[in-house]
Amino acid sequence: MVVNDFDFVAPIYDRLSKLVFGKSLIKAQAYHLKVIGDKDRVLILGGGTGKLLEFIPKSGELDFVEMSHRMLDRAKRKKFHRSINLIHTDFLEFNTDKKYDVIICPFFLDCFEIQGLTKVIAKIRSQLKPDGKLIITDFERSNINSFILKIMLIFFKLFSKLETNRLLDIRAILKENGFNESETSFYKKGIFSALYYQVGKRKQ
Repeated sequence: MVVNDFDFVAPIYDRLSKLVFGKSLIKAQAYHLKVIGDKDRVLILGGGTGKLLEFIPKSGELDFVEMSHRMLDRAKRKKFHRSINLIHTDFLEFNTDKKYDVIICPFFLDCFEIQGLTKVIAKIRSQLKPDGKLIITDFERSNINSFILKIMLIFFKLFSKLETNRLLDIRAILKENGFNESETSFYKKGIFSALYYQVGKRKQ
């Protein structure tokens, strides 16, 4: 069975997220994009409808990996400052020899149970340059309203075959799997945005 399939919710995703979270989602996603250099090779994982693309500064090559073809169809319509490689695949099946300066995960890691999440983080590490930057925007388990969380999990489990039945402590798991949290911002309704470097590999 295919899991984490967001085709069904793609037409309403942006409107639904704005209704529930207002502008907090996009503000959080945009906050750390200032670290992207104009020649950086960038990878976006689970970019959804591509709303984030409108806020990415000038950069080098950009790969956009998304499992939902209906999300990708919407991403194609977004304005972007240069060419972009839209890639329709599951990240765990994404094959490339590239190493990235920046990897961005906008509300991507919360889709996985612990085994899947550990595999995803390991693959991120393998594709990130030693001194590369990882930008995570997601939900903070200790801050999100329990009712909102329950409704979200039920909704996406029903309509998107969400892999997980719970929200994991993403920040703690990243730390356990080789990442240092450098700068973190918090937003309404339990949203956080954080910048990470691989342990012991950040340039001084």
